[in-house]
Amino acid sequence: MIITSDNIIVVDSIMGSGKTSWAIDYINKNPDEKILYVAPYLEEAERIGKSVEREVKYPKNKGNGKLGDIQDLLKSKKDIASTHALFSMLTDGSKEAVKEGEYTLFLDETIAAIEPYDLKYKDDIDYLIQKGSITIDRDGFVNWMDEDMDTRYNPIKALALNHSLFFVNRKLLMWRYPPEIFTLFKKVYILTYLFPSSILKYYFDFCKISYIVKSIKMEGENYTLCDYFEPDKRAFKEKIHIYNKADLNDCFTQKSTSLSAAWFKDTKNASKIKILKNKIYNYFTNKCKARNENIIWTTFKDAQFKLKGKGYSTRFVSCNCRGKNEYSNAKYLCYALNSYPNVGVTQFLYQHKIKISQDLYALSEMVQWIWRSNIRCGGEIYIYIPSKRMRKLLMDWLEKDDSEIILGSLPS
Repeated sequence: MIITSDNIIVVDSIMGSGKTSWAIDYINKNPDEKILYVAPYLEEAERIGKSVEREVKYPKNKGNGKLGDIQDLLKSKKDIASTHALFSMLTDGSKEAVKEGEYTLFLDETIAAIEPYDLKYKDDIDYLIQKGSITIDRDGFVNWMDEDMDTRYNPIKALALNHSLFFVNRKLLMWRYPPEIFTLFKKVYILTYLFPSSILKYYFDFCKISYIVKSIKMEGENYTLCDYFEPDKRAFKEKIHIYNKADLNDCFTQKSTSLSAAWFKDTKNASKIKILKNKIYNYFTNKCKARNENIIWTTFKDAQFKLKGKGYSTRFVSCNCRGKNEYSNAKYLCYALNSYPNVGVTQFLYQHKIKISQDLYALSEMVQWIWRSNIRCGGEIYIYIPSKRMRKLLMDWLEKDDSEIILGSLPS
């Protein structure tokens, strides 16, 4: 499938550059366009709905689930604000309603268009293959063959019929967002930063979906869409203070994968994790003398309980947090992880000759998290990044133009 469209516009501008303000202004100036605004979290969707000069509906469970309600709202041609999670599950009925309603989509931050699919029963796929209910084609996609089966396998059946499930190396079951959804909207605006780092960009490459890249600029008192340009990051160099002293950073020998998700799960690193926990406490308590309300910190969800400590444990912010403004008073940060894209996603794309830039992905994840803090308000922040790899990525980002970062990170 090749999807060529000038109606898919990636608005690639740095956080705080006015993407959301531009979207609100666009919605207000185009009252005849039906809008579906999709944000990472419900509170952000509701904030947008309250900011525009029209009535916006939010899908609710009225007995038929939120999926049933969003389909009804789309069929009624209502303006809607919803979440990434609900958008990823749109039914065929909802998709048809999107097309008939000639909706414009605003996608606030990129979605995880390819991700692992967790089976309720781990042997389900082997059973369905043996029974002949499914086959796996040479590209790894799961094809449903059993017309009569109507059981607990219905979720797998629905996704397979939608050409959304695939096997990686006959081991990992993955889900892919149906690419045709992007053809159903009258216009699509994807509001993000460092789009070349996102899984959605690689998904577009895989599905051969074309798009146009734009930026946001201020003209007078209004934000406008313009040709893409690189952001000026000079002001951030003076406001982002990275802790660089050896007493906290050289507490144990690091490999390139130290502080990764696998590293935290390895029992051999238990003593190092305890050292790291003490260093985080030392940073917030002694180095910064920070008050609890001015702190945010993160690591992988599974490692949170291993690192949480006195004086900062309640200020944990998920490492994949996007779009939230409630932590903008935080001046003292700790980013205690080493980010890599999902192995299954990486392997699947590699099978199709698409190689993910792991460094660019990691940088984008970290920068997005940092922008939950006081830096989004123009304030100064102080950050401890115990991973040597992640610390260098942020330092390079502050020193180099985005084009240098992207060209230096993307595989040849």
